[in-house]
Amino acid sequence: MNRNLDLLDPVVMGDEVSMYSLFEHLRETDPVSYVEHPDYEPFWALTRHEDIKFISQNNSRFLNNPRTVLVQREFEKALLEQFGTRNGLETLIHMDAPKHKKLRGVTRDWFKPAAIGELSGDIEAIAKKYVDKMESLGGECDFVKEISLLYPLRVIMSIIGVAPEEEPMMLKLTQELFGGADPSQSRGDETGDGLGVLMDFFTYFTALVEERKANPRDDLATVLANSLVDGEPMEQLDQISYFIIAATAGHDTTSATVGGGLKALIEHPDQLDKLRSNPDLYKSAAREMIRYTAPVRHMMRTTTQDEMFQGQSIKAGESLCLWYPAANRDSTAIENPDVFDIERDNRNQLAFGYGGHMCLGQHLAILETEMFFRELIPRLKSIEFAEDPDWVQAIFVGGLKSMPVRYQF
Repeated sequence: MNRNLDLLDPVVMGDEVSMYSLFEHLRETDPVSYVEHPDYEPFWALTRHEDIKFISQNNSRFLNNPRTVLVQREFEKALLEQFGTRNGLETLIHMDAPKHKKLRGVTRDWFKPAAIGELSGDIEAIAKKYVDKMESLGGECDFVKEISLLYPLRVIMSIIGVAPEEEPMMLKLTQELFGGADPSQSRGDETGDGLGVLMDFFTYFTALVEERKANPRDDLATVLANSLVDGEPMEQLDQISYFIIAATAGHDTTSATVGGGLKALIEHPDQLDKLRSNPDLYKSAAREMIRYTAPVRHMMRTTTQDEMFQGQSIKAGESLCLWYPAANRDSTAIENPDVFDIERDNRNQLAFGYGGHMCLGQHLAILETEMFFRELIPRLKSIEFAEDPDWVQAIFVGGLKSMPVRYQF
């Protein structure tokens, strides 16, 4: 039985057990699987670590454009008509050389380890604020809705320069963008609804660009609003897309890591005890949480020449879909991959991608996760699930939607 169509089913991909069961099945029986679905252009699904790593480090052979994420045919057509690109956006994840390197350079200095390290005090203060909030809620809360969705949102919005009162709007738009397949988060299932989400982002950030040109500040919005590429102002689609990816992926993936990380600690009390008694393990634990949750489900690549993977012949111009959670649970590359181990050496994990397109915000994500648990764990006496956790139904970026917990400080 060919199960590869389940990759396009948000219900299957929105459940931890069924998603990893599917990935295990495909890795073992059909690791380079041709997927044909009436609503999508065909593509090859790759689920083994070695293939995904190889493709990721050979950017000239495997291009990010013109197809970067899985989008339904009709929506692709609408995006092409509205924005001139099948992706709708033109962010770093959609770009190839030489443009990718030039635009990555615009904000590179902001996301270097040294620059991120200078934010430690601010991030620590925000982490404390949300752990204090958790304590104030009286021993029971929905950790995702009340804590882990909001903490990384405040961090990235403070870096960009978005006012706190506008964060609920940013969160809602992000959920509509990434969780559009989930009935509880979608604006609607019509093509126009998806376009409307993007247009709302464009309207907001276009106004922010004009404001920062007139009134520059010490924030990322000012950098993006006034940046030059080859001596010329950045093109509007590139500029607004830059804002959108920073304001969405910049918090949603870390939210998924923090929520999924706490879930993993609850399910592995030995690891929670180990972390509590070994403060030197917080950074290592953060990296393991990122591997274990792998919030970015996939990215696409297009072949520039005929290729062969796992005995399958792939023609030039065909689409490849790289499934990162599958790679992060591949036992041929990662020892005991289904085990949550906060002492693991995670240099080989692929949650941030690999090669030239490795996530620009990886150091920020690790620091945010580390800082939150540094603040939480020493104060936390006990914690358990109050109800079963619930997952967002999504095939692109996913994580927990709800996780009610009971706890004592």
